[in-house]
Parts: sequence; structure tokens; C-alpha cells
Amino acid sequence: MTPLITKCLLVVIVSIAVHEQVLAQQLKVMTFNIWHGGRETGEMEGPMRVVDVIRDSGADIVAMQETYGSGPRIADALGYYFYLRSSNLSILSRYPIVDTLDAYEPFHSAAVVIDVSGQPIVVANSWLSYPFDYWDMLEKGQPIDSAAWRGRFQGEKNTGILWGILNVLRPAIENSDTVPVIVCGDFNSGSHLDWIPNTRHVNKGHVMPFPATLLMHHCHFKDSFREIHPDPLAVRGITWSPAFPDAFPDRIDYIFYRGDILKAIESKTIDTHAEKYPSDHAAVVTTFEIRKQDSKKPIK
Repeated sequence: MTPLITKCLLVVIVSIAVHEQVLAQQLKVMTFNIWHGGRETGEMEGPMRVVDVIRDSGADIVAMQETYGSGPRIADALGYYFYLRSSNLSILSRYPIVDTLDAYEPFHSAAVVIDVSGQPIVVANSWLSYPFDYWDMLEKGQPIDSAAWRGRFQGEKNTGILWGILNVLRPAIENSDTVPVIVCGDFNSGSHLDWIPNTRHVNKGHVMPFPATLLMHHCHFKDSFREIHPDPLAVRGITWSPAFPDAFPDRIDYIFYRGDILKAIESKTIDTHAEKYPSDHAAVVTTFEIRKQDSKKPIK
């Protein structure tokens, strides 16, 4: 191969790489249970601390749980588009919310289509109930039968709700190759990826295949935080609970996604504020890379 041909090939390779970088855009998505409208740390100050957390994170889209009247004020302070599904659930976005989708019961589910610079993305916000307070039992050293534990979380108060949510979202999920789907929320449940034999010693001896996160896995959704941090001992990602240091620590807030157009490139939890963190849940923020479809085909 002559030096001239080699040089030309290098130029082509570099040009393709630069072109691909131009096509890629980043998107930051947050899920945030703000704890009774963020007002637990002050009727006026608390929601503004929520604003600080969101603004400082750089989040473009926020799936908010326990909105409870504070959503419009928070969205106005950020200058974001705002969709209120129920007293509990809302979605805030730097980008236009162009449509709402059919969703499960309003207190448990919300879904919108957001136009991110020409690329539509479905964002769903979810809140699942918990059938019993296993964290309190573990804190008190009370024994829990693992089979009964799993069975209760498979029931209608947790994974049953998630089945309903995913069933209503089925048309969007089946179209996720074209319009990616992000499912955020407070699942009130640990993860089957965290409660494994290697973490038995930090989970009071328990291994628990939590059915809600297993259902997301079986529906081909990726857990964005665990995708970036695959070792649950190295980076635990605890979201429960920064407000209660003696609470049994667990990761119960998630950002799942499906669709090859999206790729998680960073994910972290946030549980600090310069004055006082306003929530009993850590926020989770995942940065995605959006790869837009390129109509230009390479010359072979």
C-alpha cells in the first residue's frame, strides 16, 4: 500500500468518525421521588432545593414522583415543559412534550412523547406500591421467609401494577426500535441484580430475585444504572434513604430503557444539596447517547 493511499484511507476513517460524533446527541434523564412535594424540608425552601438538585444535575427530562402540588412551581423555575398526570406523577422536560400516551391508573403511571431535536422518545413515569415493609423488618432483625417475600411482590400491589403498565405501553414498546422507550420510577422494590449471592453479606443473608426488575429484564429493558455499574458491591447505587441514615439501604429507583437508538453512557445517584437535601430518595440520573438515523450510506 502506497503512502498516498494510506493517507487517503486515514482521512476517510477520521471523517467517518467525526460524522458519527456529529450524529450523536446526549440526553440526561432523571427519576426523582421528591418526598411530599419536596416540602418536608420547608414549605417554600424544599421545592426550591428540588429545583437546585435538578438544575445542578443538568437533567433534560425528569420523571417526578410525589409531586403533590409542587410540580408547576418547579417546572416554572426551571423553564421546563410540564405534564401532570396525577397528584403523584409528573414529567418535566427541557424539550417539547408533543403527545401523551394511554397509561395505566393515573396514580401509578404516566407516559409522554418528547421531541428531542427531531427524535421522538417515549418517557414513562411509574410508582409501584409495596406489599410489606421488608426494610423495616430487616432493620429490626426480624426473619423473613424468602418464598413468601417473593410471592407477595409478585402480587397485585407491586409487579401486578407493573404488568398493567407494560401492557398498556405495549404498542410503544413494540415500536421501540424506531422510538425508544424509557421507563423511570420508584419501584419500591430492590433489584434481582443487587440481591445476589455475592451481596448476601450486605443484605442480611438474603438472595432475592425481585419479580418487578426481572419482569423489566424479560421485556428486554436495560437497567441503565446497573449497565454502567455492573458490580453491585463496587457501586451500590443506594436510593433509600438519604433522609434516614439508619434505614436499611436499598436501590429502589430506576431508569430502564429499550431501543438501539439509545445507549447509556453514564449513570449516577444524587443525594446531596449545599444546604439540605430535600428528599428521602436519592435521585438517579442517566446520560444517554442518541444515535440518529443517518440516511447517507457509505460508498463501498
